[in-house]
Amino acid sequence: MAATVEAYCVKCKAKRNMKDPKENVMANGRKAMKGTCPECGTGMFKILGK
Repeated sequence: MAATVEAYCVKCKAKRNMKDPKENVMANGRKAMKGTCPECGTGMFKILGK
């Protein structure tokens, strides 16, 4: 899956496309995307719909 995922970077205070996004499942069963910010390298996290 090479789609771009846009998420909010807390450190940059801006929406950016995630670098190396990976889909994982949270403890409550919902899906989320986890990656890094291409500008500052901070971890990014986006909760996806059901």
